[in-house]
Amino acid sequence: MVPSPLAMAPWLELPYDIQNVTPEEDKAIKKCLLGYTKTFVKCGKKGYVMPGAFRKHAEAIYNMRVRPDDIWVITFPRSGTTWTQEMVWLIENDLDFKAAKKQPLFDRFPMLETTSQIPEVAFELIKANFMNLGYFQGLNLAVKVPSWKTIDEAPSPRFIKTHLPLSLLPPSLLNTAKVIYVARDPRDVAVSYYYLHKMVSKTLMRSTFTHFWDAFRRDLLPWTPIIEHTNEAWELRHKENMHFLFYEDMIKDLPKVIRGVSKFLDREYSEEQVGQLADHLSFKSFQKNKTVNNSANENGEIQFIRKGEAGGWRTHFDAKMVVQADEFLSKKLKGLSLKYPSLCNTDGETTYL
Repeated sequence: MVPSPLAMAPWLELPYDIQNVTPEEDKAIKKCLLGYTKTFVKCGKKGYVMPGAFRKHAEAIYNMRVRPDDIWVITFPRSGTTWTQEMVWLIENDLDFKAAKKQPLFDRFPMLETTSQIPEVAFELIKANFMNLGYFQGLNLAVKVPSWKTIDEAPSPRFIKTHLPLSLLPPSLLNTAKVIYVARDPRDVAVSYYYLHKMVSKTLMRSTFTHFWDAFRRDLLPWTPIIEHTNEAWELRHKENMHFLFYEDMIKDLPKVIRGVSKFLDREYSEEQVGQLADHLSFKSFQKNKTVNNSANENGEIQFIRKGEAGGWRTHFDAKMVVQADEFLSKKLKGLSLKYPSLCNTDGETTYL
């Protein structure tokens, strides 16, 4: 039996602390999320929020052996992750659309920290395949084997998805493997994030978008704070192995983004091939593609792909939320060079409304 690369690597202690959130913060988080019994935690100086179960997976994830032929897609949730994964996988696999349709994306491009995110109450429900949850985003395997371990033991080349910020990932990552980071307007992220939980929880979810937005802007949802998450990658965007993208640019000119990612991955495609991939990745086509828009029931009511739009937050934010978002963004972005395309006017200056 070949020993795991993880077992052969020197074990590093975490360079950051993991602390429980306050009782009030835990209550605010659990008002929005169902099924968690353990106290949520904050990781590192920036206080990245994670479920309590992350404690027992954090060191293994930090110590995972990165391989030179790995390709990692890193995003904050609901920032175009699935869209980017499918694009990257096809670019790296000679645009083999037939092969892509034979295997779900969550198998081709698994998520590193899935197991640590599953609500405690949901473990047994998933094992029993309640509401078909076992078939949703690879949860059936994740409750049996830690998702990081499955990836650690997978053959090369590996395609790895994660929502973890760079500071919680293996320190050798950017010096070893190719990384593609995708960022999105936090206001649109908040809306999409809410609807994902609403679709999965269905009638069991009692929180409103107002509750969800309040937790989001207080950095009290998993993987928040979002600005710090994105800024970690933004500050390293000039690294040779980092390719930084904005979701809004993918909406604006997908063929241009495809060409840029292809170049980053040392792949070359004709304009006709780029057009074929862009058509495959169109949201009309994407929503009908069951290997990427994985459903958790036969009626397809719980779908991973939603609208794929920019600026949709405007129809969900009332006047008070608009002001809160303005204050949140101006405070968080103050002193940073990070500029979201949707927050810049024609002169490149930041604007929030």
